[in-house]
Amino acid sequence: MNLGAAGVWAAFAAAIASGMLYLAVGAGVTRLRAAADWTFRLQGLLLLGLVVWLWHLLTTHQFQYSYVAAYTSRSLQTKYLFAALWGGQQGTFLLWATWGAILGTIFAFSRNRLVPTAMFFLNWTQVFLLLILVIEGPFKISKVIPADGAGLNPLLQDYWMTIHPPVLFLGFSSLVIPYALAMATLVHKDTNSWLAITPRWSLFSTVALATGFTMGGIWAYKVLGWGGFWGWDPVENASFVPWLMNAALFHGLLVQRATGSLGRTNLFLGILPFLFVLYGSFLTRSGILADFSVHSFVDLGLNGYLLSFLFFFLVMGFGMWAVRARYFTSPGAEIRTLSREFGLWLGMLTFILMGILTMLGTSAPLVSRLFGPPSSVQTSYYAVVNGILGFLLALLVGFAPVLRWRVDRAERVGRNLAGPLAAGFLIATLAVMAGIKPSPQLALVGAAGFALASNLWITLKALRRGPTFAAGYVSHLGVCLFLIGVICLGQFGKEIPVELLKGQPKTAFGFQFTYRGLEPRPDGRTRAVIAVQGEGRAFDAKAPLYYSEFNRGMMREPHVERFWDRDLYISPVEVVSAGSQGSGMTLDEGQSAVVGNARVTFLKIGMQRNESEVRATADVQVDREGKSEVVHPAVVVNSGGRTEVPATLADGGTVSVSEIQADRRRVTLAVHTPDMPAAPEALAVHISTKPMINLVWIGVSITLLGSLLAIRRRSHGTVGNVAPAA
Repeated sequence: MNLGAAGVWAAFAAAIASGMLYLAVGAGVTRLRAAADWTFRLQGLLLLGLVVWLWHLLTTHQFQYSYVAAYTSRSLQTKYLFAALWGGQQGTFLLWATWGAILGTIFAFSRNRLVPTAMFFLNWTQVFLLLILVIEGPFKISKVIPADGAGLNPLLQDYWMTIHPPVLFLGFSSLVIPYALAMATLVHKDTNSWLAITPRWSLFSTVALATGFTMGGIWAYKVLGWGGFWGWDPVENASFVPWLMNAALFHGLLVQRATGSLGRTNLFLGILPFLFVLYGSFLTRSGILADFSVHSFVDLGLNGYLLSFLFFFLVMGFGMWAVRARYFTSPGAEIRTLSREFGLWLGMLTFILMGILTMLGTSAPLVSRLFGPPSSVQTSYYAVVNGILGFLLALLVGFAPVLRWRVDRAERVGRNLAGPLAAGFLIATLAVMAGIKPSPQLALVGAAGFALASNLWITLKALRRGPTFAAGYVSHLGVCLFLIGVICLGQFGKEIPVELLKGQPKTAFGFQFTYRGLEPRPDGRTRAVIAVQGEGRAFDAKAPLYYSEFNRGMMREPHVERFWDRDLYISPVEVVSAGSQGSGMTLDEGQSAVVGNARVTFLKIGMQRNESEVRATADVQVDREGKSEVVHPAVVVNSGGRTEVPATLADGGTVSVSEIQADRRRVTLAVHTPDMPAAPEALAVHISTKPMINLVWIGVSITLLGSLLAIRRRSHGTVGNVAPAA
């Protein structure tokens, strides 16, 4: 008997039963409330049991289960089996459903009139997720039992990948609660109950999502080796946009609590974040973006179910809102121009616009199919759009806290803003002296400096009443530091490719680098050892560089050396023959480089997909000795991992591609021609500086600290940040 499949069916049945019982309770049959709660808890216990059972299958190497064979092997370290739990789509759906059951069980204990009806709407998510697990779960048994499994992608064998996905999915799962509460409020027309419970859950979702994608950013920075922590990839945007919409909801709830306005708007915003979770899941899991994102999940044939999932909640949510929203008008609760609620309202609009434009860019391949060949937007689109809106948001973060609720006096506002505006001008002046030329980036630094000074002043005043009264302003301080750090990183960061001949030192960025060779790690993989000296510090940079059978290609991880004002980022590319020049060169679309007596030009990226694999091809033109030819080296990703497929030149040389960044239209190539002389071993490496990167991490940490203070305050029954304006 397949216990896992039977458990999924049992949980699915419990979800249907609890939904029917909650419907009866919402209709007035209150005596069934206990039965509804216990049936929902049974669903949760079954899902927890399924997680434990899957863990047992993974740890005991039950390779007759296709999921176990696909994501583990006998050599996989036990600590990374946690990552295998959610390493595949089936595992993430199980994780999503389990978090939903846990949060729903906690939510059901809330003493609030809306809870039973909200549980009915919340339970629909469980029904759909369990239906997906019935159709395509992690407990399918294969007819052929392999002797060993394929193993886990080496990129996922990292500490952050054992905790990042569950935290992120905790945030995704939690957004169904504001949705369910909005639906219940529309049913019962009970604004007081809505305001009593929704802010704390909205805040919890904000913190969980922010923590989740921050962990993902740290993982990308320390493992992937491209030097950044955010690439505007669809998978990243699918978590960022719901966070933006939920942040708009939370600030709207503050306005509604203080002034009684935005009743209809907030109910609309209660519905929106969860719908964006579903839409983002469809985009990234349906395979529809496979030609534009190497991070897109493989299509499991669930497109119809995912679309139905999205369509059902969209029609139910917006349909109910369209019919019932008219009951939530608040005569006499208009928003006055010179007031704190006006500043928060403008901030809400900015959050919403950022989210819509970001998701519009992410959806470009889907939208463009309607008018011709699908195409995607460049990452510069996100930088421009969110840079402009980020500037507006920074100004609002500086202005809003000094305003009073309902109405304020212009002379008082001007007096209180004089100091922060002067501080912003001073910070902008220092930025110019540091080398930032007049530009949108300079304007953003000045706005962030103004907001930093404004919120620091308000924070100090609020702390007199206690740490939790400064919660919102502390979060604003973190956001300001983060923005300044990002601008400094983009303006002052530098990167150079370096070829290190073994045993011979070379200088870059004031440091001396000497390649010592490859050495084995305890796990059997190799790492490049580079002795580094400079600025009173000497250390060995040990950057993993090894061949992976799983990916069928070279895997690379950077070494990050931290200083108080910057990081030194050392990212290996490959071991090459010294002087080959063509190894490890990175080219943008249309860019050329000279390799020996040949000119190499990267033309474009092509993506092809079938049921079993994704092939990313780099079209490369090679001109030498009056002859020109175009070759097509490729990277193939399938269930067996990642494979580099080199292209052969007419004279016997080769062109291979070690990295394709589809979203940036950038590739890293290795070109070898017969006339290249044999040479000693060398290491091709990219060395870069990350100035003020610590401001990014400090800013994120302070933002999360402020959010945790806010959670603590709301756990004591207070809603909203009521510290007085200065």
